[in-house]
Amino acid sequence: MIRYSIKDILGLLQDRPAAIYKDQIAVTDTQIFGFDIARQLFSIDAFAIGYVTKGYSITEINSNNYRLDVNSVFIMAPTHTCRLIECSSDYDVRLILLASNEHNLSIHLNYLVKSERWTKSYFNPVIQLTPDEAKIMNACTDRIAEQIYRNDCPNQKTFLRLAIEWHHVELDNIMQVRLKDSTDYNQPLSRQQSLARKLYLLIVNNYRKEHMARFYAEQMCLTPQYLNQILNHVLGKTLNGIITELLYSTARTLIISTDMTIQEIANELNFPDQASFSKFVKKMSGVSPNNLRKSNPHQEAI
Repeated sequence: MIRYSIKDILGLLQDRPAAIYKDQIAVTDTQIFGFDIARQLFSIDAFAIGYVTKGYSITEINSNNYRLDVNSVFIMAPTHTCRLIECSSDYDVRLILLASNEHNLSIHLNYLVKSERWTKSYFNPVIQLTPDEAKIMNACTDRIAEQIYRNDCPNQKTFLRLAIEWHHVELDNIMQVRLKDSTDYNQPLSRQQSLARKLYLLIVNNYRKEHMARFYAEQMCLTPQYLNQILNHVLGKTLNGIITELLYSTARTLIISTDMTIQEIANELNFPDQASFSKFVKKMSGVSPNNLRKSNPHQEAI
């Protein structure tokens, strides 16, 4: 599986210029038909919210296939995996990409993702908007792009943060109506699906401090083996796999997008010492934290 950052994925989407703010936030319109890379399994160290504006696709998200038509919106977290199965020649998507750490302008999204409603979107990542809703969300993404380009504005950060929060609240408003406690077929959730959602919310809220499966098993009053069985059935992932993905995604973003020292990041993510944190990063990325930072220099981290 290939894993991208915002900077990396924008390099693949070259059909139209993108509005980008210091590798943390980007808005881009792209036709991805013809990119063989999109047909491989990939993930991104960011939140990706996509609005289909033309054509259609069949897209695999976390081992489930979804048909995305005009006015479909999909919401991908850093722990989602994705693959393009097929698409029309005119398939066009407007993407808004937001770095996943809490040291950037998308802090409001981190708050929302920890809510039960947004956690449900992990299991139901696709929503079909009405034309009026699509018009509202398109205006929101336009507003974000406009603020990204206001480089000479002394209050750019403030305006950009407000534009992003406006987008999130508008989308959250739609989700309150759409995301019910049901499956894609409007049937009640099975016990395993309900437990998987509860467990995922627990992980999202605690992974920075709690890395061991035992903690989550105790909180759920179930065995680690049974939790792994549930996650494997519903998501095709293990408990340790999800925790590792979240930890690495957060660690990578903090390394390349902040001025925190490696020791401070290790402390933030509750590693016993800097050595064990460096070993973890090298295992996941192939390079040490310092070399990862040198190869991805950040600009004026927020």
